[in-house]
Amino acid sequence: MAGRGFPELIKQAGIIKETASINYVFPNAPEIPITVNGGYRMPGWFDIHEFGNPDARQDVDGFFSSCEYLKKLINEQINDHNISADKIIIGGFSQGAAVALSTVALLDIKIGGVVALSGFCPVRKELGAKSNKDGTNYQTPIFQGHGTADPVVNFSYGEQTSQYFKDMGYKNLTFHSYPGIAHTASDEELTEVMKFINKIIEK
Repeated sequence: MAGRGFPELIKQAGIIKETASINYVFPNAPEIPITVNGGYRMPGWFDIHEFGNPDARQDVDGFFSSCEYLKKLINEQINDHNISADKIIIGGFSQGAAVALSTVALLDIKIGGVVALSGFCPVRKELGAKSNKDGTNYQTPIFQGHGTADPVVNFSYGEQTSQYFKDMGYKNLTFHSYPGIAHTASDEELTEVMKFINKIIEK
């Protein structure tokens, strides 16, 4: 999941395997007014009032609406395409990463893994109240990557998010830092993502 452009980056990086045995779903974020950009309509999974500030006003309803949409896509893969839940990997970049990370905490089925690049959690208090407490995905592998020079989602925000999910019980989360990388994904990061995905789907 991403606002725009990231699926093309994933394809160019060679992460996608051309095989009929794998379904790829790249949902497009709807165009919504983004407050921090003067209300300009652009692809977004939820509104942003201030970049990179976990204490800023948050679009809680919009955020969880996107989580529900991702849950719907997961259920469609299971029910309509007969995909085993433990082979489903959800992921995204920036806003998409935020939604993917939080969705795994809301699921009542165990999935294969999560990839969150330059992600964050803007709704910690609300997610803590809504999250599944039975440990369904506590052992689900989670790959979280973040560039140390990210000017949009500060690296420390990514670190705080990682610790938040670990404290919730997601002990199989690994946080990867990429020195000097801004709000994007480096070749090194994408290579490590590819290895992470392959390890899950080849089990």
